[in-house]
Amino acid sequence: MTDAVDWARAVLAEQGTDVLGIEQVRQRAWSTVWRVSTPGGHLFLKTAPEAIATEPALLEVLALHGIPHVQRPVAVQGSFVLLPDGGPIVRLAPAAEQGDVWRDVMRHVAEVQWATEPAAADDLLRVGVPDVRLEVLPDVAEALVDRWAPEVRSALPMLRDAAAELDELLPMATLEHGDLHAGNAFARDAVPFDWGDACVSHPFCTLLVAGQEDVPGAVDAYLETFFDEPGVGDDPDVQHLVSLGQTLGVVPRVLSWERTIDAAGDAMPIEYRSAPREWLQTLTGRSR
Repeated sequence: MTDAVDWARAVLAEQGTDVLGIEQVRQRAWSTVWRVSTPGGHLFLKTAPEAIATEPALLEVLALHGIPHVQRPVAVQGSFVLLPDGGPIVRLAPAAEQGDVWRDVMRHVAEVQWATEPAAADDLLRVGVPDVRLEVLPDVAEALVDRWAPEVRSALPMLRDAAAELDELLPMATLEHGDLHAGNAFARDAVPFDWGDACVSHPFCTLLVAGQEDVPGAVDAYLETFFDEPGVGDDPDVQHLVSLGQTLGVVPRVLSWERTIDAAGDAMPIEYRSAPREWLQTLTGRSR
């Protein structure tokens, strides 16, 4: 990964920024992160295996479209991205503040999704962000089930019906985070980050993971912002839409794991290799 470090040094030199030091702060099978110290503060350099390194291009597209509530990359090249310091994550914020900040994150995600649809979403597909729009989601699901969990093939008709119903009731294709939780959002300005699992799909698929955060009113905050209507989260019809989105959200989640496992190869820890099957097995307990 010295190529990434050399690239960061060269980019910052061109910008007239001195590099005081570069320290690797995280290494996983699917990404590596370095802290880059400069006189003006820290930057973070991130890279991933080329086959799954869509985040740099994704962030570049969002910046070009002026999408709010997302980090603006300092520089991007291929699988390398240099990012500003976003500060502490929500999970490490003072306990008394975490709930309010997370609700703001959820509001901001809804705003990101509306701002991204449709033009930026089309550009995201063009730069290689995975396509899991409702019209293709059932076929994606079938391929995943055949590979990872043939025992849940009986759930495929349910997924196909759920995708058709959601596409009729609330058709939309936009940025779906894929792994939104309190460890993937900055407390300062309530900004979501780490878009490595993102795809273009239905916005409510994001609620599969984000809805698991134990923060009262968080999903309601998202829905009120999404529909621009106070109290809309109490509407049974809206709750049904959320349930459809969370059910369908299993498919992009599994696709992300598949792509990551394939890209990491032997470097993928064994405890993660069963993740696609485990997620698919949750479909047997879901109904639309």
